Amino acid sequence: MPESSKTDVQGISQRITEILRRLVQKGTGLRTLNTALIFTSLVSSGLTTLLTGLTAARGPMIGSGTAGWQLACVIAAAVSFVGALCTGVAQQMRVGERLAKTLECLGRLKALDASVVTGSRADSEIAAEFESILRTYADVLE
Repeated sequence: MPESSKTDVQGISQRITEILRRLVQKGTGLRTLNTALIFTSLVSSGLTTLLTGLTAARGPMIGSGTAGWQLACVIAAAVSFVGALCTGVAQQMRVGERLAKTLECLGRLKALDASVVTGSRADSEIAAEFESILRTYADVLE
């Protein structure tokens, strides 16, 4: 193998390692955010349903009369608002889509890194695949 080709692959290997480190952190952050938003949305939806259902079946649980009904409605509306807000934020920020694309990029980079370590692919193939990953996932790698 020519020395310049070996040097190119070593440089690519170093860049892969750096990118992998950054993407793992990014993926962890996106996964945490996605989980928090989905969990909060589901819990608030469930609580709203439970609160309104129990109030409809048994009457106000806190207070009585009109004031009790108003309080139950205000609490249900606030909890429902939190759920809607979390769902909206997740969709607007495209958290799930960004997480999926980040994980896909991580998978391709890990496979390429394994190819570099094992020497199972030609240097030109490694360089071409690395360029393809950089082009395909430019938004993820920003």
